[in-house]
Amino acid sequence: MSSNSNSSSSRNKIELLSCVSQNYSWGKLGHDSVVAQLLEKGTTNNNNKSIDQQQPYAELWMGSHPSGPSKIQQCNTNLIDYIHKVKQEQGISLMGDTVEKQFCNDFPFLFKVLSIRTALSIQSHPDCNLAKVLFKQHPDIYKDPYHKPEIAIAITPFEALCGFRPYDQIKDFIKTVPELSNSLPNNILNDHSDCKDLLKSIVTNLLNAKPELIALNLKTLEQRLTQKQEQEKLDKLVIKLHQQYPGDVGVFFAYLLNYLCLDRGQAIFLAAGEPHAYISGDLVECMAPSDNVVRAGLTPKFKDVNTLTQMLTYTTGCPGIIEPIITDPCSGHLSFQPPVDEFQVDLYDFSRLSPNQNTIAVASNPGPSILLVLQGDNITIENDKLTSNNLTNITQGTVLFVPCDTPLHLINNNNSTNQPVLIYQASVNQRVFQ
Repeated sequence: MSSNSNSSSSRNKIELLSCVSQNYSWGKLGHDSVVAQLLEKGTTNNNNKSIDQQQPYAELWMGSHPSGPSKIQQCNTNLIDYIHKVKQEQGISLMGDTVEKQFCNDFPFLFKVLSIRTALSIQSHPDCNLAKVLFKQHPDIYKDPYHKPEIAIAITPFEALCGFRPYDQIKDFIKTVPELSNSLPNNILNDHSDCKDLLKSIVTNLLNAKPELIALNLKTLEQRLTQKQEQEKLDKLVIKLHQQYPGDVGVFFAYLLNYLCLDRGQAIFLAAGEPHAYISGDLVECMAPSDNVVRAGLTPKFKDVNTLTQMLTYTTGCPGIIEPIITDPCSGHLSFQPPVDEFQVDLYDFSRLSPNQNTIAVASNPGPSILLVLQGDNITIENDKLTSNNLTNITQGTVLFVPCDTPLHLINNNNSTNQPVLIYQASVNQRVFQ
């Protein structure tokens, strides 16, 4: 990879980023992990560490969150510090005046890749007001004052529990799954006629039940399901969760939350107060710049049961799959635009181009963006504002910071049409500028 940049101005200069990987225990091991593949093949692993086949590679963080800030490779400076330094020394806003004002000079989003081997915790994220309260009261646990809406886009088949099931389904499971019923107070269905009150009572009672009672009922449940001659998908999920987290009350949430199986390219949006747990697969994720997680199950970490039971929305029904906006079927450009200001995610898929085309134009963006080459090699990125900053021989795993107002052209130099080229771009939601 090479860049011919020798300009003293950073106004439209694209910068290579070094990014942090998180080795949480639930991550896929070694080369099974997309995160590990990106680290090995790209430029973000500037320490040139080899991939350990026994090591979990769970998340790749791209942004400026203090728990894993990206760095500008050329000067080894944290991204947000570089942005502030350029503003101070050159008087240039790399994020744009609108973004600076709305987000108080903080980098507005956190971009990630996740590779999931075992289920993440049953969790939810606080809204803006609660995030500030939790940060003030427990800064050792909730480490920033921001809410955390997020979008998850599957890059391999992806399983998740998300949002409460329809009301009637939950009632039927309580009636037909004796181990679940035995973990709840008698007549709980008769004591609550209101859907929200019933859900809150179910969740509160489960999470506050005696651990030995939950463990016994789950063991009985696993034995019963294992002995079934024909296991349904949900049966197999419950068995898998219990094998991963024996005796954990979170296993019962398989009967309370929607079980989703997403194909590559499908996406879900998670607003504040919605319970969820990612089960398996690889995904691109974008969120507000927060790491605030309120957990209640499928985890050895701290469970904040009281906060979680109070903050959930208790709405029911299967969440919709987010479909990307496609303005031109032959342009290769797909856009995922969730209902929040902090972020949107765009995908540039060269397989969607018309025959004999190898170039995708990326329009000038009024805010900053981060580009991730998920798949592809021998790519050129032409900077329409600063031609001395054209980048060549871009490879899979490359991560780039693109300042505001910097239009680009992405060029696939491979003659073979069999090699997929997928480039993701995270940026501030365009509705901020409308």
